[in-house]
Amino acid sequence: MKTDLVEIFQTIRASVQPYATRGYTVHENSETGYDLYSEKNIQYDDIKVTERFFVGLYINGSEVELKLNSKDFAFKNQALISFGDDKLGLKISELDEAKLKEIETLVEILHTHFKENEWI
Repeated sequence: MKTDLVEIFQTIRASVQPYATRGYTVHENSETGYDLYSEKNIQYDDIKVTERFFVGLYINGSEVELKLNSKDFAFKNQALISFGDDKLGLKISELDEAKLKEIETLVEILHTHFKENEWI
């Protein structure tokens, strides 16, 4: 069980970083923040969208926050926290293999949603 925030952040970031080679662009890559966006130009509800938040990971106080894009997508059967601005996710202060697998599954589900909608 990991409890050090930097270690938790780095472990989760290592599982999210491969998505940067799957069509996403890194917007923040620091010691306390890492996020990915899709930069595919699309027309959405008569609005041209040039970038779309995918996933973000941030050290905030005594927790690591994992934020997932929830616009037009509902995560079912998950106890996720609302961060506002169409972002849901988790606040993590301890990380074990089961929690890491849950995080990896959530990100993969979201990635599949992005692919199905041709947002990447």
